[in-house]
Amino acid sequence: MIPNGHSSIAGLAAVLCALAAPPGSAQQAIFDGTTLTGWDGDPAFWRVEEGAIVGETRADKPLKANTFIIWRGGTTRDFALRLEYRMSTSNPAGNSGVQFRSALLPDAGRWVMKGYQADIDAADAYTGQIYEERGRGFLARPGQAVRVAADGQLQPLGWVAQPDVVKSFMKKRDWNELQVVARGNVIVELVNGHVTSLLVDDDERRDKDGLLGLQLHAGPPMKVEFRNIRLTGADSFPTSPAHADWLTDGGNPQRTAWQRDETVLTTSRAKDIRLLWKITLDNAPREMHSLLPALVVGRVDTREGPTQVVVVTGVSDNLYAIDAGRGVLLWKKRFDHSSLGDTTPRSGLMCPGGITATPVIAATTVPGRYTIYAVSWDGTLHQVNVADGADAAPPAKFMPPNGKPYALNLWKNVIYTHTAQGCGGHPNMVYSYDLATGRVGSWGPAGGGMWGRTGPAISSKGIMYTGTGDGPWDPERGIYGNGIIGVQQNPTTKALELADYFAPSNAEWLFKRDLDMQVTPAIFAYKTRELMVSAGKECRVYLMDTESIGGDDHRTPLYRTPLLCNEGVNFASAGIWGALSSWVDANGTRWVLAPFWGPKHSRFTAPVEHGDVENGAIAAFKLEERDGGLQLAPAWISRDMSRAEPPVVANGIVFAYGSGESTTQATPELGLRANQSEVRIKNSTHAVLHALDGQTGEELWSSGAQITSWNHWAGLSVANGRVYLGTFDGTLYCFGISP
Repeated sequence: MIPNGHSSIAGLAAVLCALAAPPGSAQQAIFDGTTLTGWDGDPAFWRVEEGAIVGETRADKPLKANTFIIWRGGTTRDFALRLEYRMSTSNPAGNSGVQFRSALLPDAGRWVMKGYQADIDAADAYTGQIYEERGRGFLARPGQAVRVAADGQLQPLGWVAQPDVVKSFMKKRDWNELQVVARGNVIVELVNGHVTSLLVDDDERRDKDGLLGLQLHAGPPMKVEFRNIRLTGADSFPTSPAHADWLTDGGNPQRTAWQRDETVLTTSRAKDIRLLWKITLDNAPREMHSLLPALVVGRVDTREGPTQVVVVTGVSDNLYAIDAGRGVLLWKKRFDHSSLGDTTPRSGLMCPGGITATPVIAATTVPGRYTIYAVSWDGTLHQVNVADGADAAPPAKFMPPNGKPYALNLWKNVIYTHTAQGCGGHPNMVYSYDLATGRVGSWGPAGGGMWGRTGPAISSKGIMYTGTGDGPWDPERGIYGNGIIGVQQNPTTKALELADYFAPSNAEWLFKRDLDMQVTPAIFAYKTRELMVSAGKECRVYLMDTESIGGDDHRTPLYRTPLLCNEGVNFASAGIWGALSSWVDANGTRWVLAPFWGPKHSRFTAPVEHGDVENGAIAAFKLEERDGGLQLAPAWISRDMSRAEPPVVANGIVFAYGSGESTTQATPELGLRANQSEVRIKNSTHAVLHALDGQTGEELWSSGAQITSWNHWAGLSVANGRVYLGTFDGTLYCFGISP
């Protein structure tokens, strides 16, 4: 089998051949013989015909550069590949090959690859050799055994067969079997059962993992066919295993923070979560703000082919798109705010300037294409293509500049948001933008500001709900502080109109104690009803029916919990902040999750508790029918967390984190001067991400000290086996299950 070869070479080749699994159940057929499902190539040159993938160029359809069809089902690290190929001899110079451990070159074209190649040609001058496309070129020619040294120098080791003998293995105008086996730094190639080349690659620059593809060479018209493509390799894994999205802050327009499409993350595998990658972006923080919550599109049609893309917003008017699989930057866009300038006066910690509203993403009518809707510092609405950062439509005026809008929500072609803190000297308002007409609606006033962390929640009837923040409650005068308002677009005029409102029975007392109702609600279906939960700094959860959130008197919810925390009536570092979450388990039980800051109330208990709570925790409730009504029954309380932030839920796992932020707003020494960015930044520590069992609250995994910074008003996102969190220092962390 290996004439004229050294015994050591023969032995190595024999071992590798033995590792190549024979046809059978252990091998994965990666081409179905009928369609190009799982493959990505230029349809002008690739097709399926008579059970084979066919690549063909014609005189009227030439190629200026090599093109490839890429297998999108996984990557190749240590593997055994077996396929059959047939080359047309009508063009004696016809050339093709099989790429492995390869990468895409998007700057050179959408379907351009570089990396290892098992070469094929019509004249069989190169067939059987190991080549590197757009790289080091010829590595092991037909019949050769070669070592590439650490410095890239080629060192001949001998012969596995003489070139003329290798050529005799080939069948003209017929099907040939090609095998490639790779283990670590050793690669062996076989044609029709004979070893044709062997490579020992010790080059420090070599690629250890990468994509698999088939080549169609530029030049005169040619045709190549591939069939019976089978792959064995424990390290092969889906590059796009699922296509779950996280297109808006809170996961959906109802703001439940529940990722319903997750399949990779499970409670049994949570222990295997690790840091997959992190990337530090060049966004400059403003006051305590830095990165906003990540958005995820599971499958975007980019120049590199279908890609899972993470979109992150930086407060300094920056948008970033990141490849979720590799953790590399795809593009960056900075919005022009030259009319405002970076020297625009700020109003302290509460009004940082810049972009403060998490964008929202929507699919277009073209499959694989998505649009980002974002509001920049100057109040302009931008529409941006997810694939490349290009403008999808001209910018449009939406709201006054220098305000502080919160996360955008999109419902039936209308974008909603609200503002807070009177930033830029503007009143706190609800805003809508009708994408079909370009008309803007607004409504206000509503207390001290609507600053629910994930923006407004929207019901099935298109009513936008939000907490109104600290302020007087006087609905007869049109003032709705310390309550919840529901606002709806008039379908004819596109104006916003008040649809419903609610205030706790002690709203006036809450105003005196600065205990805002400022939490983003969560809306969900329950049997024949649509329910909503919300909360505030007093530290109670309210359950409401969206048909009438406060009953006839606008002050009577379906149910309110006892106090969870804030026994000391603290206006700053205690209470429920941010947003609530809700999900349904496999048994049909509806759960509600509330993050709170500070110690647990001494009289609040749950059947399952995980230690003393001093700094914050997650409280979980089950929705139950009791005594003719609905109640939120305490189920568990998590471990202590340093300022527990709004959780997200995926496949029975509750992901929560302590932000590590210093939330102290007043001290005996500094008084309210303690509520300044420089003071709080100095006293902040680092965030810790936790994975909890959704049934019991038991900690399944923790990031420990891996996150080295903290965050303020950021949040979690989860999709396709990965959890994302940004921090004050501009770093986006990606944790998940290792492939």
